[in-house]
Amino acid sequence: MSNLIDTHFHLDHYRNYMELAEKINALKQYTICVTNSPGVFLSCKKMFQETQYLKFAIGFHPQEETLSQDDLRDFMLLMDRTNYVGEIGVDFSHSSPKNRDFRLAAFEKIVSKCAETNKLMTVHSRGAEEEILEIIKRYMPKRCILHWYTGAEKHIAEFIDAGCYFSVNSNMVDSKSNSKYRNIPKDRILVESDGPYTRVDGKKYTPELLHSSYEKIAGFYADRDLVQTVYDNFKSILTV
Repeated sequence: MSNLIDTHFHLDHYRNYMELAEKINALKQYTICVTNSPGVFLSCKKMFQETQYLKFAIGFHPQEETLSQDDLRDFMLLMDRTNYVGEIGVDFSHSSPKNRDFRLAAFEKIVSKCAETNKLMTVHSRGAEEEILEIIKRYMPKRCILHWYTGAEKHIAEFIDAGCYFSVNSNMVDSKSNSKYRNIPKDRILVESDGPYTRVDGKKYTPELLHSSYEKIAGFYADRDLVQTVYDNFKSILTV
C-alpha cells in the first residue's frame, strides 16, 4: 500500500496552487481539499479538474467573519455537488467571530443535512467541543472527522462513542499536550496535513512532505503499518 491519504488540505491557501495540484496527482496522494466558504468551493470546482486523487469539500469555516445567511443558503444549495463537507464547525476561542448563535445554528443545520445525505464532514471544534458533541449526538452523522482536535481529553471517548474519527497531523504529535491523542483507538485514526498551517521537520508543509508526516505520526503511535491503518479506516468511513 503506497498511496497516502490526506483528509484535510487547504490547496487554495497556497500561491502556487496549480503546481501543487499537479504534484498531488503525480504523487497519487488521495487529498481532500477543504474550503472556507461556498464561494471558494465553487471557484475551486471551476478552476480545477477533480481527479481520483484531488477532491474538493464545501466549507463554512467558523473563523470566516464575512459569512452570512446568504452564504449559508448558497452552501445548502451547493452541497449536492460534492460528497465532502469541510471545513465546518464552531470556534469559541478568543479569535472566533462574535456571532456565536448564528454559527451554532449554521453548524447544526449543516450537520443535520450531512446526516440525512451521508456526507463526509471534517469538523473544526476549538473551544466548542461540548456544543459540537451535543449536536453530533443529536443527529448521529455516520461520517464525521474531528480535525486537529485541541479539546479536553475527557471528550475524546464521547466523540468515539458517537462514531467520530480523528485526523492527526505532525504538529499535534509534536505538541506538549500530545499524550491525549494516544487515547484515540487505532481504528479511528486518520491523517491530515492541514497544509499550509503545519510544519514537518521545520519545513512549511507541501505535498512532498506527506510521507514524512506519516513517519512522524507512525512513530508516535508505534504503528509500523500506519499507511495501511489509515487506508483501512478511510475505506471504512467512505463505505459506511
